[in-house]
Amino acid sequence: SVLRKNKEALGWIIEDLKGITPAYCMHKIKMEDEYKPVVQPQRRLNPGMNEVVRKEINKLLADGMIYPISDSPWDGECALTTED
Repeated sequence: SVLRKNKEALGWIIEDLKGITPAYCMHKIKMEDEYKPVVQPQRRLNPGMNEVVRKEINKLLADGMIYPISDSPWDGECALTTED
């Protein structure tokens, strides 16, 4: 199959994705003006998970995979899952 022949081109872990610039691949969600943000309370995480999330976010920031936006009223919940 094409995927098996070119598996080195795929990113299996975040470290595999270094070097991909946002100029090459960036996703955008276009919002319509009539939709406004809805404020919901932030969900609390237990201290252990909070530290895991903090480390992962710092890693993604350092790798350039995400970047902070301070002037947007839109925000997203953090959804945690386990790897099985």
